[in-house]
Amino acid sequence: MTTSASIQIINHIRSYVESRYPMLYLVTSEDAVADDIICALTEGRKITEWNMALGLVNFATKQPYMEDEYKDLSAALLWMLEQDFEQQIIVIRDVHLGLRDNAIAVARLKALVMQVLGRAHTHITIFLVATQVYIPVELEKFTTLFDLPLPDEISIRGLIEDEALMLDVCIDEETISQLATSFQGLTHYEIKQLLKRSYQTEGEIGRQHIELIHDEKAQIIQKNGALELIKTKESLASIGGLKNLKTWLRQKEKILANWSDARKFGVETPKGIMVVGMPGCGKSLTAKATASLFKLPLLKLDMGSMMGKYVGESEGNMRRALKVAEAVSPCVLWVDEVEKAFVGIGSQGAGSEVATRMFGYFLTWMQEKTSQVFVIATANDISALPPELLRKGRFDEIFYVDFPNEIERKDIFSLHLKKRGKLNEHTDLGQLAKDTMDYSGADIESVVKDAIESAFVEGKAELDTVRLQKIIINTQPLGAVMKDKVKEYKDKFEKMKIKKAS
Repeated sequence: MTTSASIQIINHIRSYVESRYPMLYLVTSEDAVADDIICALTEGRKITEWNMALGLVNFATKQPYMEDEYKDLSAALLWMLEQDFEQQIIVIRDVHLGLRDNAIAVARLKALVMQVLGRAHTHITIFLVATQVYIPVELEKFTTLFDLPLPDEISIRGLIEDEALMLDVCIDEETISQLATSFQGLTHYEIKQLLKRSYQTEGEIGRQHIELIHDEKAQIIQKNGALELIKTKESLASIGGLKNLKTWLRQKEKILANWSDARKFGVETPKGIMVVGMPGCGKSLTAKATASLFKLPLLKLDMGSMMGKYVGESEGNMRRALKVAEAVSPCVLWVDEVEKAFVGIGSQGAGSEVATRMFGYFLTWMQEKTSQVFVIATANDISALPPELLRKGRFDEIFYVDFPNEIERKDIFSLHLKKRGKLNEHTDLGQLAKDTMDYSGADIESVVKDAIESAFVEGKAELDTVRLQKIIINTQPLGAVMKDKVKEYKDKFEKMKIKKAS
């Protein structure tokens, strides 16, 4: 680790070490990166390491040097408590596995921390290293958390250049830049493996291997399970109306398509949008069409799958999901019905505490993320959302999607009839639009599908206005079914002065 970013990380952690913070928690999937940081902070101190696989091991060689009885973390901690450490670094790897359901280990680790704090003449630092966060409440106040970042663009360029030198291949500057951008979000190990695979495939490393990177990122999504890769064929043309929203999205598409020049010009990385409003009016369709417009993969974040049964597990699941999104960047991250994700914030109980911590992490990530993850959050009831999420700087813009107006309803009828090959001269789109006030886009699509089914059953070759009107008469649109709720939503959106999508 020799880049300015890695030096900055080491110096940041060093300030805690020198201030005698007793226990530092490094969250990373790369043990080698954690080891580099720890080595840079030893200052001549000896290192004692425990890991889940082998127990007490030599830090440098990872070879065990104690009996099998110390493979259990609680036994190893008892041994550490009995030692007369003075100038020491203690590394506990796989700590989330060692502490879970192990009350004795938790108690002994707390006792070790108290011992460290009680010896004023010593300099002992405990490093916890794990792929996910697991901090029992007994240890929270003694633990300082560091979520180690993935390699930045400068680090990736260095990896590419080092690998090219080792393999004796030439890579031009433009190719290095494109590869460095594509590799963002992957670990050091994954980047090195892909570079080797590229070389083994054709004896060179070039832009033609970017597809290999995309394949690797798809693998990451499948292995994680918290995100769903959505395949989409929808485009902005698939959406009726929403003119303002479409214009805004096309502007962002131009920025992303020319990102290198836009960044040099001073344009900030687009963060994303929130789309709020009535159910069935195109919010989900907008997410899919945006990914197609940007020519980026669409990832759907299932907030329900984030919830775990262990302390800290839910927050850990969210961290991993967002890291995967960053690994797959550039991409579009769709958080559907976001208001349900953070329900309970501000109330009492354990569920509220978990929701609050998850919400805090999501807010921080939205504010500070530098990766090209364009977030589309959709919501029906914006009043259920914490006001902090709506503050400027979280999203680039918030749009309100209302029921389509008459012109938009005409477009939506035309769109769905054309899509199914049923638009003809006997269809009065203007009249149909007038007959469907307070219909959502989903309601109109349902009318078209029901009319087609009716025509088929009766053996009719064509669809006419009369048949569609019969279906309309027998349909209860969402605007009528949820009349009071719809009025409540509209009043709230108007009061908050949210930009209209139409």
